[in-house]
Amino acid sequence: MSGIGHLAPGFAAKSVIAKVPLLVLLLAGVTNDLLYFVFTTVRIEKPAITTMDFHQGVRYLTQGSIPYSHGFFMSVVWSLTAAGIAFLVWRDRRVGFLIGMVVFSHWALDFLMHSNLPLLFDGSPLVGLGLENSGAGFLFITVFDLVILATGMILYFRARSERGRSSKAGRNADGIKGEL
Repeated sequence: MSGIGHLAPGFAAKSVIAKVPLLVLLLAGVTNDLLYFVFTTVRIEKPAITTMDFHQGVRYLTQGSIPYSHGFFMSVVWSLTAAGIAFLVWRDRRVGFLIGMVVFSHWALDFLMHSNLPLLFDGSPLVGLGLENSGAGFLFITVFDLVILATGMILYFRARSERGRSSKAGRNADGIKGEL
């Protein structure tokens, strides 16, 4: 994905879990990429060298190694870790579950775009639909990114607007919260 689509699940999740700051949910959606930057910086993982255009899509000039940040198994580990931390912070299973799902959504969205996501570690089978590997697929996934981001933001702003209306409805003319 181009990256912006990974923000969509955070916006969508904010529409159902108001008590978690939006920034936390947006960071949850890009957790794998944040880990990728850390792991490639300290050379635990090796970045791929690519070229891309809308005619041929993404072409890999050198293959990378990303099992710790983008592998299926480790994505499950990061999701469960995030869910556990969220539960400890908010003492709410639903919040933990949703944050874990937002973290895992990164791998699910990358599965659509990439064809080189390791199931386990180096040497394990690589999976993914690889829509990035053709011009039409790359264009489709770019438009898809924008559509899911817009959808997530619409859900967020609608929920925010509804919460604002309901909190105003609970106040009387003096601004004092009354019974509904």
